[in-house]
Parts: sequence; C-alpha cells; structure tokens
Amino acid sequence: MSNFAITDTGIIDTNKVPVFTVNTDRSVYEVIRLIEGIALFLEDHFARLLHSARISGIQLNMQLSEFDQAIEKLIITNHQNTGNIKFLLTVTNNMNHWSLSFIPHSYPTDNDYQQGVPTGLLYAERSNPEAKVIQRSVREKADQMIADRKLYEVLLVDRNGLITEGSRSNVFFIKGNRFYTAPAAMVLSGVTRKKVLECLHELNYPVIELAVPAQEVSNYEAVFLTGTSPKVLPIDAIDNCHFKTDHPLMKALMDYYNKKLDEYILSKKG
Repeated sequence: MSNFAITDTGIIDTNKVPVFTVNTDRSVYEVIRLIEGIALFLEDHFARLLHSARISGIQLNMQLSEFDQAIEKLIITNHQNTGNIKFLLTVTNNMNHWSLSFIPHSYPTDNDYQQGVPTGLLYAERSNPEAKVIQRSVREKADQMIADRKLYEVLLVDRNGLITEGSRSNVFFIKGNRFYTAPAAMVLSGVTRKKVLECLHELNYPVIELAVPAQEVSNYEAVFLTGTSPKVLPIDAIDNCHFKTDHPLMKALMDYYNKKLDEYILSKKG
C-alpha cells in the first residue's frame, strides 16, 4: 500500500522517494492521533509545534488553517482516516522543509487498560525536554530496553534520581487522593498531559507538580501513562514494583478523559 506524504513541495510517494534528510540537530516534530477523520486536539498540537520550533530557532511559516488543510489533504490522498500522523519540520541545506505523513502505531488493548502495562526505569534524560526534538540516543536506548525486557514503556530517570517522563509519554503517580507529576519545565509536556491536568482540575483532584524519586516508587498506590496513543493507561509494574490498576480515582479520570475526547470529536463533526 502506498503511503503518500504531504510536503511543502508537493505530494510524495514515500515508498519510492524519501521525503528529505532529517537534520537531528535542527528538527522538531508533532504526532497527532486521527479518529474518524478528526485530528484530536489539533489546536493544542499546533501550539506546541510552534513552541518547539521557536525555542529550537526554526521558523514555521504556517497558520493553523493551513495545518488543518494539510491534514485533510493527507487523509484524502491516502484514503485513511484513522491512525497516527507525524508533522516533521527540519532545516536542510539552510532551508526549512516540512512533511506530514502516516506513521506506524500501536494502541493498547482492552486488557492493557484493565490489567495495566509493564514498565522499567532507564537512567537517561533529554537535553532539551521542553521541545519535541529528535534525540536518537535516548530513543535508541529506550527502544532497546523495551524490546529486550518486553516492556510497554520505559520511564526516564535524570541525574538526580528523579523520574521525569516516559520515552514517548508522560507519567502520573497517585498517593491518597493526590496526583503527582514532574513539573512542566522538566518534561516534554504532551498535549494529552495538558488535557489530563485540565480534567483533574475539573474533577477537583489535587495535583502536585513534583518529580518522584526512583527509589520511592513503592510509596505510591497507582501509576499511569498519558500520551497520543495510550491516552490514559494504567501501569501494572515499574521493574519489580507493582501497583493498583483499578484505583478508583484513576478509573474516574480515565472515564472523564474519554468523555472529553468523544465531545471533541462530536464538536468537530458539528
């Protein structure tokens, strides 16, 4: 099956022609989930893309309406309205180029949401956590550990022994009636994380922005990931430490977030 990419220079069949060479030092990207042809939380993703480009010193000459139109063109060209899409902005030969394409995805199963998923700790940190940039060394280490130990995700631990985020997700901890997550300045603040924080505020659940020390994970009752593909996903274990996957506050949050997601889709279908 052909996978056509929409780029600043036109439509490209990526099975035949590579889009362009990625400059890992001068590239930013955004991954968006499509459900029934609707790009979830499009406005928030575009705002974060602009933020990543700005702090990385890359100019993006595009408006939200143009971003939306490019996604619609991608959907029509590929005859596909479900999955994950990636917008990549990179500097090549002193020129800014962008591409938009479908990428492989793997969504959690119903059993994953009920039983939770296994994770492990990886002692690594992003050099610029506030920008969604390509950092191959961290990603390669994470992917290798995930494959070797058959994990769903790994949680990054910084030089101070603090858990910051997942390799491709954010992480929250629950103790008592309080939710804990690393401060925004320490992580790549995902759009799903932002929406989860909004949900927690609306549910009147206290949130403490505090990075949890890796040595203290056993003090927490429940842990969950947030991200484009997993949405709100319970963690069964961090290494050999297990957690409650049926925590009532976590279950209430999952239901509330899914309701918000459905409302967004319906509003866009209008």
